[in-house]
Amino acid sequence: MYYSQDEIDRIKSENPPIDIAIRHRLEPKRQGLNWVTHCPFHAENSPSFTIEADHCHCYGCGKHIRDSIAFEAELSGIDFPTACKRLGGNETPQDAATRRQRTEDRRQRQQLIEAERHREKKAQRASWPKFYLGQTHDLQEVATLRGIGYAGPWLAQELGHLRFARWRNQLAWIIGDRSAVAARRLDGQLWEHGVPHKSDTLPGSEKHPIGLTNSSLPVILIEGEADYLATLARLWQQGCHEDWQAVCMLGASALLGEHATKLRDREVTIYAHGEKAGQAAADRWRDEAALAGAKSMTIYALPDGRDINDLTVEEVAA
Repeated sequence: MYYSQDEIDRIKSENPPIDIAIRHRLEPKRQGLNWVTHCPFHAENSPSFTIEADHCHCYGCGKHIRDSIAFEAELSGIDFPTACKRLGGNETPQDAATRRQRTEDRRQRQQLIEAERHREKKAQRASWPKFYLGQTHDLQEVATLRGIGYAGPWLAQELGHLRFARWRNQLAWIIGDRSAVAARRLDGQLWEHGVPHKSDTLPGSEKHPIGLTNSSLPVILIEGEADYLATLARLWQQGCHEDWQAVCMLGASALLGEHATKLRDREVTIYAHGEKAGQAAADRWRDEAALAGAKSMTIYALPDGRDINDLTVEEVAA
């Protein structure tokens, strides 16, 4: 069956990729201007399949879907003409009106779901403790705990990304902003609720890059909170803290998402943890940065089981 380019363009415009995803029950969630969900083409624990206005891309397996018709064809295992027909090619005006109404109903339901999710997160954030600025002894305590120079936590606080609070009956140092935060105990112990863990993401917290702003400075992408402080300390020690923008991703599962556009025409350096999750995260961030038009990208693979904080401690000791 032949479809003219005008007909194909109409089908695409009336069936954006997000509608295809909803129709196939992929359960996409809003992330800035785009949507994200678990990739339907490979198994993964954290969602890395991004759905944009006119195409889709998986930052986990690299699968790229050029348009909504190709998306329908891939998900349904059918050819391009069949996908066109299924999405409304050569349909009667009455069928077209019915389909558009169903699409609009689905879009409105999804908007209601996202609005409820936003209200839920906002309510959860109301449970956050009152944050306070650290005094000299607080900053020095964090520096000593992490084995780095005082300049690391001091710079983080000056940038507005380090705060302190009492959380779960423990004093904690916290990296983040108004909507995305992660807390670590000031005594260096693990959080014991559930599975013991170092970093505790507060309820309602988002996962997005901390410290990434519109600038022309080259960027250093770092995975965790401790690495962020260590990187700032290293930049200060080298006298180039004003020449770089250090960015904390708050964990390997985070995505750059809409923030990737801030990397356009900029040099990007990624320090990747040696384990599998860290390497996968670095590859995902590299692909996001490339699609956003980054000027150049470099990935430094750290030794397995080691991070920037570990290397900084060893340098200080030496």
